[in-house]
Amino acid sequence: MILLFGFGGVGRTYAELLYEKTDIRIVAVFDSGGGVGKKDGFTPHEIKQLLKTPRGNVSRAGVGKNISLDEALEISQVVVDVSPPNYETGEPSLTLYKKAQTRGLAVVTANKAPLALAFQEVARKRLYYKATVMAGTPLIDLLKGLPPQRVLRIRGILNGSTNYILTRVYKDGMPFEKAVEEAREMGILEPDPRLDLEGIDPAAKIVIIGNTLGIRLTLRDVVRKPLTLLGPVTRYLAILDSIEQKALVEPARLDIDDPLHVDYTMNAVEITTETNTILIKGKGAGRKETAYSLINDTVKALNN
Repeated sequence: MILLFGFGGVGRTYAELLYEKTDIRIVAVFDSGGGVGKKDGFTPHEIKQLLKTPRGNVSRAGVGKNISLDEALEISQVVVDVSPPNYETGEPSLTLYKKAQTRGLAVVTANKAPLALAFQEVARKRLYYKATVMAGTPLIDLLKGLPPQRVLRIRGILNGSTNYILTRVYKDGMPFEKAVEEAREMGILEPDPRLDLEGIDPAAKIVIIGNTLGIRLTLRDVVRKPLTLLGPVTRYLAILDSIEQKALVEPARLDIDDPLHVDYTMNAVEITTETNTILIKGKGAGRKETAYSLINDTVKALNN
């Protein structure tokens, strides 16, 4: 039984695919205007009604009954968080996670902010978060499978929005400002573009990667340099030095034959271990990609 916290693009895609691909049921849905619940779970028809409801109006959909988060936690097994990130405090998600975990519920999340700010506070056994980094590509699963092999260094292109902008500049000859505007119009740039252009999004991701490897970092520990053009070919890199336990986000010029190169919204990560160098490339975002990752974690959470 799922409490779905957030009902924007990803949340709605998650609900739709969950009912299409599994027998799992949602018992509560919350958006910015409140929430509705149904103890025995919404029917497919009721989910379709909710999907037709304008954003922010779930509580007025005429489906189920209006309930509080505390009431919803009482009838749920798993909290799925797809709400917008709050990089100032991590709220309201951070408090929700703690309440859920106190009740023995699992938390599945695509929201990076609570983990980037307070990973160690919520990093209990039943926290599932692979949708937070390279959602369309199972990087977190890979990292969890490496111990006892020691990771020495990670560098990656973890922000598809800025990579799209840089590709348009250097591959397609578009002026930087126009590429930024195009990314905004396409909806791939965050509503607050500073999250992308000032490196907050990739910084949050490298913090999550570090903590997955046992390195205690928070967002405040990451040195961030804003995106600037350094000449061909600039990429916006997130770098983790596991030995020094330091993290950095910065624009850098890469050699043309550097294996990290990917274009447009693709992501790439190079993992250097004591025995190997692993390169993983794939989609880092997208509604369906993120929703599928969340569903995979949901199934795991219900079976553990």
